[in-house]
Amino acid sequence: MRKDTAARQPSQAEALTRTKPSFHAASALLLSAALAGCGGSPGEAGVAGASLEEGQAESALELREGSGGDTTLACAPLCNGSCTPIDLATINTNGAIEIALTDQYVYYGGGYGSEVSNDEVGRVPKAGGAKTTLINRLTYVTELVGSGPYAYFSGSGRGLGSNLNRVNPDGTITALPVTGGYPSGVAVDSTRIYWIGNNKYDIYAQPLSGGTASLVVPHDPVQGGLRTSLFADGDSLYYRELGSLLSTMKASKSGASAPIKLTRTSWYLDFDDANVYYAASGVYRIPKSGGTAVKLAATGTRVVVDSERIYWLDGTALRAMCKDGTGAQVLASTGESYNLAVDSTGVYWAGEGKIRKIAK
Repeated sequence: MRKDTAARQPSQAEALTRTKPSFHAASALLLSAALAGCGGSPGEAGVAGASLEEGQAESALELREGSGGDTTLACAPLCNGSCTPIDLATINTNGAIEIALTDQYVYYGGGYGSEVSNDEVGRVPKAGGAKTTLINRLTYVTELVGSGPYAYFSGSGRGLGSNLNRVNPDGTITALPVTGGYPSGVAVDSTRIYWIGNNKYDIYAQPLSGGTASLVVPHDPVQGGLRTSLFADGDSLYYRELGSLLSTMKASKSGASAPIKLTRTSWYLDFDDANVYYAASGVYRIPKSGGTAVKLAATGTRVVVDSERIYWLDGTALRAMCKDGTGAQVLASTGESYNLAVDSTGVYWAGEGKIRKIAK
């Protein structure tokens, strides 16, 4: 799934650079803007926007300058500051749930906790309606991603012709040939699907139209370790590299250059035109070109972004703030920590046995 990105306004960013206020002035300005925009209490703003905490006003100002989005203060709170979640479906799972978006559906995949061989993959229309269980009695589902009208998942169980599969718009499942062992990470863009084979942790790519898989990022037998959590954006791949590197790595999709260490290891990433956002005991932003990470929130386990906002889960709530550091708000209370997605029409997550949505 690709996200729309807001137009850049470098002249305003340059003006901000020239007129950067002192720490205390910036802190007061941002706190006032957040409370005015959110319509919430000082307690809500302090919890939701760690960039507003003492000692982080400089980071919030850097966020405004370097977000790659609109640098004006036009980003208003969602739902006029008071959002009501919509329950799209009740799902009969209590284990870890993966969710992914396609053009029309929210897909979910996951299991029943301690029960064995009872994972499932299903979907529900984004606009609401009846849910459909597409396949069940799976040993496990480990990855679920979407692109255009299709969803892709890695899983194991009876009725699957492969450990990597495509779900078609009509609900049928097509097995995809896989090289290198079980996929420990899967990513997709508009033309190719990528996976990490767990035999040697090499990364492969294959055209969505079919064809032969190619080796894109060979595993480093000296420094490298287990690889998981694969993401694709622009011309780059990102993944967790354990072993001695213990980092989030960035590699060219073409394989033309060696991978580089981008930042600390993280299970989940998201992107806009200029930056990578990640959760690692907090929410951070780092330029795609590398550099110093800016801490945006004190707590966070999953983060996604759109053209205007940053959204994250922290195990107690779904939170959001504008990319310029203002408009911090609590969108919903939820104990969910990981299953979060966003598109142009809403914010989606799986929690408390339900697929839920906040309409934009």
